[in-house]
Amino acid sequence: MILKAFCGFFCAAVLMASNPGAARAQGCSFSATNVDFGTVDTLGSGATDISGTITVSCSALLGLLSSFNGRIHIGEGSGGGDGSARQMTSATTATDLNYQLYKDSARTVVLGGDYWGHGESIDLSAFAVLIIGSGSANIPFNGRVFGAQQAVAPGSYQSNFFRDITDVRVNYRTCTLLFLCTNRTATFSFDVLAEVEDNCLVSATNLDFGSVGVLTSPIDAASEVSVTCTAHTDYHVGLDHGFYGTGPLDRFMRSGAGSSVRYGLYQDAARSLPWGTLAEGAARPGTGSGSTQNFPVYGRVPPQNTPPAGTYSDTIVVTVTY
Repeated sequence: MILKAFCGFFCAAVLMASNPGAARAQGCSFSATNVDFGTVDTLGSGATDISGTITVSCSALLGLLSSFNGRIHIGEGSGGGDGSARQMTSATTATDLNYQLYKDSARTVVLGGDYWGHGESIDLSAFAVLIIGSGSANIPFNGRVFGAQQAVAPGSYQSNFFRDITDVRVNYRTCTLLFLCTNRTATFSFDVLAEVEDNCLVSATNLDFGSVGVLTSPIDAASEVSVTCTAHTDYHVGLDHGFYGTGPLDRFMRSGAGSSVRYGLYQDAARSLPWGTLAEGAARPGTGSGSTQNFPVYGRVPPQNTPPAGTYSDTIVVTVTY
């Protein structure tokens, strides 16, 4: 009876060790969140950052899993790229949006792998304790869309990571407490997404008529308005009437004592076409190229009764409508 009981235990152990289903049950699954940057500013110099997560989940028979190691390799994505920048593409534009994926939160180590030839893969052994202990682990990674991409046209951009080896490949190894080890491969997919919207930046230099005496002849000066808009963005540049004016031909500078000097702002050097608002039909049209476009502003103080001496000023608001 004792010998029979011992044999029963021994035979059961041998049967379990030789059952290939026990080893297969130790397989793991992998998934990742999409990396959605939302709306990004391509005109400014600042980058847009976001984080993603790769989740590793192993089977329920964790009591048999004694070791786990391997590497996650991430490639270029459908948009292409290299170690300097990956690209997102758009179905409606001919331009690419540069971005990159990183292993670290400082965004200094590019996330890559052996099948791409750029960056570093993710070492799964660093998360083995979590995987063996709880059955799953969340592995963070980070993304960045670079700023100052003025030539990128508005549109919806994406890069898809779905091609085994080219985009995503996991090589890993599991071992059970029964010393059965298996080399495995897996893959998963995720998308990188971003929106580039119509956008414009505007700046202007001051217009200074300088120090003048009596106003018996025209006093001229010039400045400029600088506009930078995303490629193919139609826009209009308009100038309001200032603090004290009532129309394109009716602007005034005032002193602290309340005295006024009449002046005009014009689009042409001949001072014949006044600057005004879009609603008045006195704005200038333009189409963005991603580069800065300059619009001259020609000022003139016409002959008029000379007010008391003082410092005269006005503030003009420049509006870009797009």
